[in-house]
Amino acid sequence: MKLKAKIAAVAVLAVAAGTLGATQATATQAAGSAVIGSAGGPLTFPAYEGEPVRFDFAAFGEPGKSSGRFHVNHLTKDGKLVADFEGKVDCVSRDGDLAVLTGVIERADIPAFPVNVVGRRVGFSVRDVPRGHDRIGWSWGYGGFEQDVLPCTGPVPFFETSTGGYLVR
Repeated sequence: MKLKAKIAAVAVLAVAAGTLGATQATATQAAGSAVIGSAGGPLTFPAYEGEPVRFDFAAFGEPGKSSGRFHVNHLTKDGKLVADFEGKVDCVSRDGDLAVLTGVIERADIPAFPVNVVGRRVGFSVRDVPRGHDRIGWSWGYGGFEQDVLPCTGPVPFFETSTGGYLVR
């Protein structure tokens, strides 16, 4: 993703700060890593092919000193809700353009699955691709929501986004 587009994505996030809890981005958090942005696209998995997903992050810090918010939204092709949940980031770890973050789900509306996910720790990976589409991975894509992930662990970024973008610093 080009720098101008990333700056625009950060500006959009600043406007949406109330939704994401991005107001936690203070000067003290700037010293560590940051994962900021909103991106997604249509899924390519057989059971969900073509269904749009979006992942929003405003995450800051380093292992042991992280804060921020995440929000996940998944709809059917005709716009019906599959899953919408959000939570508090508890760990951010970064190496170059790749970040791994974890967080605990605090609110969930998941009519497609009969499991209560509130209180579960989930993991994400984000690869900031400067001249292309960013990539993301999410822990329940491999094993469902039944097991919590360990802090600062996540899968490889297996999904290429087609809309939006992330800034990993």
